[in-house]
Amino acid sequence: MATVNSRRKVGIGLLGSGVVGEAIQDILFHDLKGQVGSDVELELRKIYTRSPQGKKWFGKRKALFTSRPEEVLDHPGVDIVIEALGFQAAKQLPQFRDYILRAFRNGKSVVTSDKAVLARYGKEIWSAAKSSGQQLRFEACVGGGIPVIRSLSESFAVEQPEAVFGIVNGTCNYILSQMEKSGKPYAEALAEAQQKGYAETNPASDVNGSDAEAKLLLLSMVAFGLQIEPGKIWRKGIEEIQAVDFRYAQRIGASTIKQLAVARRRGAAVQVFVSPALVSGENFLAGVDGATNAICFAGTSSSGGRGGRDCDYVLVGPGAGGGPTAVAVLGDVCELARGTRKFSGLPSLVPPGTLKLQREDEIDVPFYVRFVVKDRAGIVGDIGKTFGRMGVNISEIWQLRHVEDELRGLMQSYKLKQKSGDVLPFVMTLERTTLRQMRRALDSIRNRDYILVEPVWFPIWSSN
Repeated sequence: MATVNSRRKVGIGLLGSGVVGEAIQDILFHDLKGQVGSDVELELRKIYTRSPQGKKWFGKRKALFTSRPEEVLDHPGVDIVIEALGFQAAKQLPQFRDYILRAFRNGKSVVTSDKAVLARYGKEIWSAAKSSGQQLRFEACVGGGIPVIRSLSESFAVEQPEAVFGIVNGTCNYILSQMEKSGKPYAEALAEAQQKGYAETNPASDVNGSDAEAKLLLLSMVAFGLQIEPGKIWRKGIEEIQAVDFRYAQRIGASTIKQLAVARRRGAAVQVFVSPALVSGENFLAGVDGATNAICFAGTSSSGGRGGRDCDYVLVGPGAGGGPTAVAVLGDVCELARGTRKFSGLPSLVPPGTLKLQREDEIDVPFYVRFVVKDRAGIVGDIGKTFGRMGVNISEIWQLRHVEDELRGLMQSYKLKQKSGDVLPFVMTLERTTLRQMRRALDSIRNRDYILVEPVWFPIWSSN
């Protein structure tokens, strides 16, 4: 057995000392004390942060901190650079990309938790890793502490991927869970998420779906070899969801509403989107509560496929937070330090270029549509005729009895001035139709004089 003195030391440079960066320091300085097995020792040799003073470990490890990133990137004793700067604004991404490229040029491998920079500049970064012969790891970019990237690229390597989908944003899942449990309006549920630290002061990237989009692009890359730029897929946020939608969801197959990130194969194309979705209570994802993430994988192996199951594997765990993310980062660091898994090219189950992205307008799913209209005769029939002209078939129509407080809460959310007795919410569920047909129908309906608020619509989840 190797002695302490015979352990091989691997130098680590850390960019960032925020929530994740500090958790990494806690583990290396306190929990692991740098030891990785019997033969490798990790040694944190430089930490970059804009304001070192006041950081947790600054008093005890002052010499390690710097306010100059080049002291990490150019440090001769650093073998692996951890990029954990934390995405705040799009204008930062080019600089974060440049840090990663500079590390490669200096002969250093990189571990990143920054999904946004990989989603935006992945093609360039992977090319640079390959040409420099350096390694890139990004387990912490998707699912926090859930080992989904490693599972896709290694454990499921013999599978022919059919779908990867699930709940990849804990903030949205927490908000929707609270709305369902307590009947709170969206604004109150969001405020609670912020108070408990599940949502940022500016929660836009979470609630509008862009965080989930960045994670989904990475999952699509690993599963299907797709290299998609942000903004090129269909994306809907959760901001329009109201408590009343959960009442209707409960009546429609005892369902609930979850924000889903979906990539599934359609012949030679892959259907990719992020949206809230109506999920049946019988589906595993319906029971995923709070800030938890759950990622499902479906494949067709040589043994014969799924046999009608929604998916083959489900990976569940904490999707965010300093501790779980730091564990995922250091898992990648340990792999690099031990040299157990080497690839500098794009890790993908399907060779890049084999499949293409399905056109957004061709996405075809069943839909949930909630209307709030003036309470008068003939409206349901008029909307039904409009859908019919667009080739859209109605499955069911739901009109629940709403108590006065519920109607007032809905009207307050939309700042409506009508009397509660003059306002009518109702829901239509639609058979499978394309986004193109759906948008054309709603373009025709939304300007009718009886429409009080923009119709709320999103997919009904189906595994096929």
